[in-house]
This record gives sequence, structure tokens and C-alpha cells, in this order.
Amino acid sequence: MGLFDFTGAFREKRLSAAALQAAIADGWRFIDALPYWMHDETCFAEKGFVDEAVAIDTGSLRPYPFEDNAQLVVADYAGPSAAITPRPALIKMIEKARGLGFSAIGGFEFETIFLAEDGASLRAKNWSDLDAALPHNRCWSGVAPAADADFLKFVHDELLAGHVALDHHCMELGPGCVEYTLGPEPILKAADDAALFKIFTRAIARRAGLTASFMAQLDNGFPGLGGHISLSLKDKSGAPAFSDSADPHGLSKTAKAFLGGIVALTPELMCMFAPSVNAYRRLRPGNWAPRAANWGIGNYSCGVRVVTTTPELTRFEFRLPGADTNCHMTAAMMLGAGLWGIENDADPGEPVTGNGRDAEVAPDAQLPTSLEEAARRFAKSDAARALFGSAFVDHYAAWCAAEAAAFHAHVSAFERARYLESL
Repeated sequence: MGLFDFTGAFREKRLSAAALQAAIADGWRFIDALPYWMHDETCFAEKGFVDEAVAIDTGSLRPYPFEDNAQLVVADYAGPSAAITPRPALIKMIEKARGLGFSAIGGFEFETIFLAEDGASLRAKNWSDLDAALPHNRCWSGVAPAADADFLKFVHDELLAGHVALDHHCMELGPGCVEYTLGPEPILKAADDAALFKIFTRAIARRAGLTASFMAQLDNGFPGLGGHISLSLKDKSGAPAFSDSADPHGLSKTAKAFLGGIVALTPELMCMFAPSVNAYRRLRPGNWAPRAANWGIGNYSCGVRVVTTTPELTRFEFRLPGADTNCHMTAAMMLGAGLWGIENDADPGEPVTGNGRDAEVAPDAQLPTSLEEAARRFAKSDAARALFGSAFVDHYAAWCAAEAAAFHAHVSAFERARYLESL
């Protein structure tokens, strides 16, 4: 049983079945340090940390694929920390959607790179000169999945054993790169699946003597890795809420307003789906990643790819997040922005045709180009405060600022090689 933090980690403890039953009946507690936890296992701020009550989500119970007769269950803070943590932020948006008469369905799609070395090897090499596994792989290859069928089947079967809703996988761009598509599922289950997919896949790779990377930009010689989310709404009757055959684009009024909210709020909510300094390296020329909060019908170069194949399959694929994204935060951001759009009858403008990466973008719609800029815009966002609360906005903006500051306190070998003798 454990809780998800801002890094996307599942911070867990092992309980016996009897202890779990007692925790469900009598309550459970976890130290309130997780909202402050950083990637380097430090806290970005000091306080008098104490145990805090948590709520056990018994609906999240699923098989744990790495041990016999084992289960995994998710908990969330039930005290003050509930206002400043990712999964409760998503639950708040799900409840908001329910209040407006909608339920959300979604699924994530991740690209990962498998490296042909374990953690000890990476540390010995100081995380440089990385060697990809599956070196013969090419995009959508028919050879690599046959040649590496044993390993890929191992990954596939272990994910399914953990009740991750894996739809399919395929080979992606270059050595070591594989894409996995999950869902569709109710949006909370979809986010849980996506977060556990990353954790499980890293564990599966380590068991095979490899490393699975979800960095948005692993190195100059590797492609940028996406962590896209697709989302749709159903109305109270369970019917698709995004489709309208009378519309030239096949989109309902609800869909257009939802899309308008994403287009309008993405620049100020960007740190919710791009939570690392590295995330912004992917959003550059040379990668397939889009670089604007625009949209197009079936257009892979846009920030939002609108799919209108059938009413049931009509959905929005948000293509800006990288593979390093925090899944609960990204789902909360996309759902929250869309619901804000419905409430404010937001206009998404016209769809982009042609290359969305080169499409003109108004100055106030430009995306932040760094984590610190994204955090500043998030802190100033009235919409963010209305959706997620000022406690959440202030806390997460401070978390992002601390992450950016940690990066800028480090001087790389590249900087010394570039500047030491030339300045």
C-alpha cells in the first residue's frame, strides 16, 4: 500500500492481509513528507513532519505481478496534505465533472527507451555513453519484435498480470525505443495504470538486467519521448459527449468548449504536465513533439490531435506531455482545463492544417520554455487557483522552482567545454 508523489513514485509499505483489513477498519497513517519529496530523495522545504491520516482507495486494489498472492492498493492523504498532492487534485476534477453531468474516460501512451545496462553499470559510467538495448530496432519494425519477442512478451505479460490496461505496443524511433498504449479506462484508473506502468516497466527491465528510461530527452542521440493522454467525456446517460455529426468537424458544442479550455489554459498550466527541466528539451526542432497549444483534426503535429473516427471513438489526444509526465497531474490538468472551457464557453479557434509546429501563435499563447517560467506563470494563474485551490498552486509552484534551482546549481561538462576557454 502506498501513495503517489510529485515525482510519480509510488511510496509504499508492505502489509499483511490482516494488517490491511485492520487499516481499512481503523485507519492508516503515513508521514506528511511526500508533498515535499524531490528526485534526489531530499525535501525542498523543512517542517515539523508528522504522521497524517490517509484514505485507502479499496477500489484501486489490483494484483501485484512480482510476488505470489500479493495485491497492491493506493492510498491518499486525508488531512491537510490532500490539498497539495497530485491524485487528490485529479479526484477533485472528476467530482467537478460529475457535478457538470459528465464522466471522463482516458488512456496514456508512452514511449520508453530500454538501455542495455543496469543501475550499477549506469553509475559506473556516470550516466554517460549510454548503450541502447534492441540496437537493431527501427520505427514500426517487424524484425525487432520478432527478434526480441521473449523480452517484449515478458514485459507485456507482467503488465497484464498487474491489471494495467495495455492495449498494444509497437517499436518506435530508433534503438531501444518501444511505445505502449494503455486504456481506455475511467480517468482515475487510467492515471493509476499509467503511473504503475512506468514503475512496473522499470522494475521489469531491471529484472532483465536492463534499464527503462522515461526521460523526455535522454540524450542528443536519442529521440524525445512522449507521454500523451487521450480523453473523452460521456454524459449522464453514458453517451459520447464530444460527437455531433451535424458539425463540420464532427464536434459537439461541449467538445469545442472543452477543447477551447485546453487551448486557453495550457500556457499557464504547463508545469502540471511538464514537471522537469528535462521536459522542455524535448519541445524543440528535430523532435516529433508539437510546440504549441493548437489543435487539428487527426494532425500529429498539433498540441491536441482531435480524433473523430466514430462518435464512440471521438477523443482529444494531448500530445505536449513527455514520458516524464506525472500521470495524475496531467490528467487533472487536461480534465480541469477542459471543464473550465465548458463553464466559460471557450472558443478553440479554427483547426490547424499543415504543420502545426510552424503554425503562427499569438504572443499571449506562447508556451513557457523552461520549468521556472512555467512555475511563475502557474503561480499567477487565476484559473489554476479556481480549479485546484491556492494551497495547491502555491505549493506546486514552489516545488517546481526548487527543482529548477537544483538543476541550475549544477555546472555540466558541456558548459565547461563551451565556455571555459572562450569567455
